[in-house]
Amino acid sequence: MKRTFIYLILLFNLAFVPYTIQSQSVEALSTLSNDSMLIGQHLIYELNLKAPEGFEVEWPVWPDSLPGQIEVLSQGKVEKIPLDKSGNIHLKQKIVLTSFDAGRKSISAIQLRFKPKGDTAHFTAESNPVSFAVVTVAVDTTQAFKPIIGPVKEPITFMEILPWILALLAFALLIFGIFWYIKRRRKILPAIKAFAKPQIPPYLIALEKLEELRYKKLWQIGQVKEYYTAMTDITRWYIEEQFRVNAVEMTTEEILDGIKPLNINAEAIGKLSEVLHLADFVKFAKANPGAMENDLSLNHLVDFVNESRSLVIVSPEPLISQEIVNQEAV
Repeated sequence: MKRTFIYLILLFNLAFVPYTIQSQSVEALSTLSNDSMLIGQHLIYELNLKAPEGFEVEWPVWPDSLPGQIEVLSQGKVEKIPLDKSGNIHLKQKIVLTSFDAGRKSISAIQLRFKPKGDTAHFTAESNPVSFAVVTVAVDTTQAFKPIIGPVKEPITFMEILPWILALLAFALLIFGIFWYIKRRRKILPAIKAFAKPQIPPYLIALEKLEELRYKKLWQIGQVKEYYTAMTDITRWYIEEQFRVNAVEMTTEEILDGIKPLNINAEAIGKLSEVLHLADFVKFAKANPGAMENDLSLNHLVDFVNESRSLVIVSPEPLISQEIVNQEAV
């Protein structure tokens, strides 16, 4: 029983010997850039740690101030120095400190926790405490008070006046641009505004084009298809300009459906329908109407224009159909 107890103790010691040896090789060190400073000046505190590779270290988080009225101005990054010959890594961080209270200041030992990777057992390394003195400027009270020195005038540099020069140039360019725009606009605008030329109503243009077509006598010289094509193109243009119905791009049935809401009398609609359907037969089925049908078709379209011209749909931008413009060439 006694021998078994001794074996257990030996096994326990062997299990923790590696960690004990490794923890003993960890060293923490605190240093100061100087052991004293004038009040309000800066001092650099450096924290160093040497540890074997593979250890996880819990680095301290620095507050804005330390005990003893020591202020933390800035914190550098934690630097990692590569392995040395012994297989150790070095970690260090620089902290910039200041104090506005004269006297002896002390920074206590900093405890750094660490552990081997993958283990839950933590060890602690403690740095050495450091201190420094904050001194004031020596004043010789035996000397008389000196007058206060006023602000010292410094010569103005080119970089100081450069923004003002650029601002003046920008302002000058702005003024020049305004005057140039006003002058140019005065040249473009006419002295007296010309009166707009009255627009000819679409129905007058359509009636004129139909009469011109009558005098061309196209069907009399065998151009029946061209005759019906010109008649329907004039009528489609008239419907589009007068009623804002896109008749130029529509089929016969679509045109008749599009003008239904306009309340044109049924007789005029019937004449229009008869001519449009006959024109479709001529253009697509090669029908050959007689002389009476040819004259009557043109008269029907004239009647349709006269019966519907009182129903005007005002348009801000009148449409111009290329087909009507080209009728002069037919």
